[in-house]
Amino acid sequence: MTSNVNVALLGSGVFAQAAYLPALLTLTSAKNLSLHTIWSRSPTSANTLHSKAVESGIAPAPAIQDGPEGLEKVLNDPEIDAVLLVLPITAQPELVRKAWKAGKHVLSEKPLGKDVEEARRLVEEYEKVYKPKGLIWRIAENYAHEPVLRSAGEKLASTPELGPILHWKLNAEGYVEDGSKYHSTEWRTVPAYQGGFLLDGGVHWAALLRTVLPPSAQPASLVSYSHLHRAFLLPHDTLTAISLPSPSSTVSPNGPTTKLSTAIHSEKDLASTPGQSAPTGQIFMSFALPDTPPETRSPNGLTITFLNGVATLISSPSREWIFNIYPASGSGVEKVEKKGNPEGVEVEIRMFAQAIKALKEGKKDDEKDYGDPRGALWDLAVIEGMLKSEGKELNLEKLIKGE
Repeated sequence: MTSNVNVALLGSGVFAQAAYLPALLTLTSAKNLSLHTIWSRSPTSANTLHSKAVESGIAPAPAIQDGPEGLEKVLNDPEIDAVLLVLPITAQPELVRKAWKAGKHVLSEKPLGKDVEEARRLVEEYEKVYKPKGLIWRIAENYAHEPVLRSAGEKLASTPELGPILHWKLNAEGYVEDGSKYHSTEWRTVPAYQGGFLLDGGVHWAALLRTVLPPSAQPASLVSYSHLHRAFLLPHDTLTAISLPSPSSTVSPNGPTTKLSTAIHSEKDLASTPGQSAPTGQIFMSFALPDTPPETRSPNGLTITFLNGVATLISSPSREWIFNIYPASGSGVEKVEKKGNPEGVEVEIRMFAQAIKALKEGKKDDEKDYGDPRGALWDLAVIEGMLKSEGKELNLEKLIKGE
């Protein structure tokens, strides 16, 4: 016997309209779930999204609710199994807790909260109180669910012939038009959270690092500087950072010494002590770009330099993901190219619904959980660490633990 999964969409902003509604239309057509209800804090927003849902042909047509009373009706409706939260950063934690108390499974948008302290409290409360009760909570971090990114991480982990990582670079730049649809909402123009666009947009790229880089090369500490170049992008719009791996990732120089017979191989004859090898990284994030054609901009993505090749993961101007491995001459490494359009929102909702369905049917969900709140907590810590560093080394593990 199969069990249908009914979800309520809480939130009706730009991202709910542009990303969630198309994903839900696909998934309801595939009979993976049903969109039971649409709720928003304002009746105008709720009606706008509901009208678009009806016009899209989603069937059956969802119910509509708004405001505090409407929220209580959603949370008390026994037909609704789960809620999808697509709300401003500062509004989400309270709504997540209300949904848990009502016995609902939750898929909530990233970041977890406005800062690591708030997010850590939320994660600890879930793990202590609600996870033992069987409630499922996942984070809708679409980059962590993107098939091309997952494939890239798996490929790099299974290609030892690439050798160790020497260094990597992450570039994430964007143009934000003053007053545009992604800027004009009150919670963005007067942000009550750190970093502005750097927090909301930056956690995506932290998730990319977590998804693609092997643990030995992921940031353990950060040294960073933050800036505000454009006055309308308060409080910061640019980050420049050096990523330091765990000390255990530092090793002796790779490969044999030179084959030249004339070279001096004794360290005692050198003018200084030889250096060590560690997979350090560089991170540059900025939303202060001028409005210029896409071809004038540096590609957004990750470049990883290995001993025996280079891997790149680029988000093209058309938002297509492009993953490549370029072998070094004579290395024996296989050349790789993989492309794909963004699918993360649809994947994360499908996997969330599948986990609930398996739970309702008393079955084991064999799919991996890419929406683990602990992973999203790390993503948030990366951004907060860069915002707080101010040129001093900041340890991410200590930040996450509140030390």
